[in-house]
Amino acid sequence: MKRRSERTIEVFSMSAIDLFAAAMGAFALLAIILLPYYQNELREKTPDNAISELLRAAQDSSVETEEKRKALEIKRSAKRQNVSDIKSDAQQLLERLRAAQSDLLEKQAAATPPPATPVPEPVAEDPGPTPEPATVSFRFLGMKTTADDVVVAIDMSRCMGGHEASVNKAVERIILSLQDNHAVKVVGFQQTDRGPQVRQWPATGRLRQINTGGTKTGAIDFARGLTRQFGGSASMLDAFDDMLAGPGQAIFLVSDGLPNPNANNGLSPNRLADEIARRNNGRKEIHSVVVGNYFDYRGTVEFMERLADRNNGQFMALASTSAGVCD
Repeated sequence: MKRRSERTIEVFSMSAIDLFAAAMGAFALLAIILLPYYQNELREKTPDNAISELLRAAQDSSVETEEKRKALEIKRSAKRQNVSDIKSDAQQLLERLRAAQSDLLEKQAAATPPPATPVPEPVAEDPGPTPEPATVSFRFLGMKTTADDVVVAIDMSRCMGGHEASVNKAVERIILSLQDNHAVKVVGFQQTDRGPQVRQWPATGRLRQINTGGTKTGAIDFARGLTRQFGGSASMLDAFDDMLAGPGQAIFLVSDGLPNPNANNGLSPNRLADEIARRNNGRKEIHSVVVGNYFDYRGTVEFMERLADRNNGQFMALASTSAGVCD
């Protein structure tokens, strides 16, 4: 018998391979066509997600920053309170020291000198011209001046209300400390709707000698009357123009140290003190006594100290136990 030849069996025919190749080509072609659209969609979605994350992070950071700010403000407030307490304690100690010094000086000034030993007058010799009396210094609460002619100026502004007792006490101690060689004048000033107002004693605007009968009582009573008329603002610049042009070698200002710029040519307190010093030009001593709750207002003590320092004067602070109308 004739032997049959071996046959090769193929699993895939050429037709199947062509079909697979066509399918793969179609898939590849679709992928190439759709790839740009997919990239655009991915690109459009990504920024929104990123912005959302950034916004969320910014909000979280803002909340954290606000909490830190509040905590820092609490710490600063506590530090300011500590500084205020320390300053208050220091000022009280300083005032006690000044009060003790004042009492000591007043006791020394009030001490009676020992009687002088009488000396017989010469008979045959010419005694010659009579020597001039020695200058007697004036002391008030530790403040000292050798001036004989004294002007007491009282701030009559509205903010002085409530401090009448302190003002009267300060004026009384000034007047009662004056000696027979002194002459005195009392001036009250304020800014009202009618403009700058000045009230003075004596009414003539002249000085009155202390050794004249009723001078001390008249000056003290007039000052007490001024404390019942507080109102308006403190027109210090106009008042000092009048006092610098008038009589007197030393001016004692009693004020709360709160001059209103609107009543003083728009000048701030420090510029006002410098302007008064410029107009005075060293002609008269200007001493300052601040009354009231001066710890409640920044710059009051600084203004009164600057005014005295720039005009060869001295400074004194008298605390008030009552609240003023501006507190």
